[in-house]
Amino acid sequence: MKAPNLILVMLLVLNCSDEVKFRSPSFEAQKDGIVFWNANFLAADIDNNGFIIEGRNAGERLQLITTNDSNGVFEISGDSDNEAIYVDKNGTVFSTKYVPDPNISIFPKVGEITVENIDNENPKNIYGTFWFYAFTEDGSASINFNEGVFYKIPLLGGLEKIE
Repeated sequence: MKAPNLILVMLLVLNCSDEVKFRSPSFEAQKDGIVFWNANFLAADIDNNGFIIEGRNAGERLQLITTNDSNGVFEISGDSDNEAIYVDKNGTVFSTKYVPDPNISIFPKVGEITVENIDNENPKNIYGTFWFYAFTEDGSASINFNEGVFYKIPLLGGLEKIE
């Protein structure tokens, strides 16, 4: 294969792989370190002076909740009101507010939501990153999301926190 053709093929492969991994707008992450999770519905809201950022896909639902509606790093821990909630296809709720069973899980109860930017478009959009470990109410099962990105999520309103 001639060098110009090889370069063209490499550019096409690289461009295709970038499209699969990142879209605009986007709400995506690695779930349990092996599954690429990507929302097909995404929205954000300002509620109780903080953000609710929500993504849904094929019966799954993910919410990130902050205590402030500005840019910044929001630590998720037992002492914080910042929270991540995930509901799987079976309706099982995982939350960073639930405590892991110490006999089953050694994962720490931690995470982080970083709001990097809120633009001035109409509607406004929110941008940032996240990662967290969450547990079922009885602490017997866990899930984690890492390398999470929310990009150009419209602040539409109308969202309610998962209970």
